[in-house]
This record gives sequence, C-alpha cells and structure tokens, in this order.
Amino acid sequence: MDGPALKNWRKQLGCTQDQAAKQLGVVRATIQNWEREFTSPPGAIDFACQDCVRRWKQRPDFGPVLLVYPDGPIWPPLGQPDCFPLLYCEPYSNNEAAIQRALRLSDDQKFACAWILEERENVIWNSSELLLECRRRSIRNAV
Repeated sequence: MDGPALKNWRKQLGCTQDQAAKQLGVVRATIQNWEREFTSPPGAIDFACQDCVRRWKQRPDFGPVLLVYPDGPIWPPLGQPDCFPLLYCEPYSNNEAAIQRALRLSDDQKFACAWILEERENVIWNSSELLLECRRRSIRNAV
C-alpha cells in the first residue's frame, strides 16, 4: 500500500488521520508521513487496513448483503459419504436484517455455521463471529 492508497482507505472509512492512527496503532505523524510518501508503510499495514474495512462493514446499516448457510453439517457423517448439505444464499438489505434471520436460524440444532457476505462475495461476518453475535443477542434478549 502506498500513500495515496492509504489516504483513499482513510477517506472511504470517513476517518481523520488521528482516528486512522488509533485504528492502526501508530501516531498521527506516522499517517501523515505515509500519506505524503515521506516514508513507506510496512507491508502489514495493507492487511490491517483490510481488516479495518471488514469491521467497518459489520455495522448494522451496511448492505446489501447475503446470508449463506448450509442445511446441515458441512462434513458428511461417517458412513454417509454421499450426504452433502444444501447451501442457502439469501439476500438482505443490510447486516441487521441478515443477523436477525441468523438469530432465528440459530435456534435450530443443525445451524452451526453461516456467513454474511457483501455482494462481491467478500466475507463480512465469518461463521465464528456471526455465531458469537447471535449468542450475544440471545443472551441480551433473555435478560
């Protein structure tokens, strides 16, 4: 990632240089130096920026998104090698709507993995994150 790309990333997220510095664990002057190309950002910054974008896309109003989940275990049971699950792909206007559907599905014992993807098929919520979010909301709703 070069300076202009870093600046574009920051603008995409609507961050100030100070906010971007906090997200990346550096000081504002470092962001300024990278954006002005006085110094080059380390290679790991590209991965950190990608992760920040994915977390930014996890906000409730981001969308449209796709909820993808199987109707059973991903791996077939022993002795049933030809038993593969169907994969469902449901469109939703935003993350909140998809999470609400996942929350309803999470009551089923077979519901063990699901993902929320953006339209270009990039993962926004991986299976672990989505199941944790469903559990967190179930506990909150029970109280």
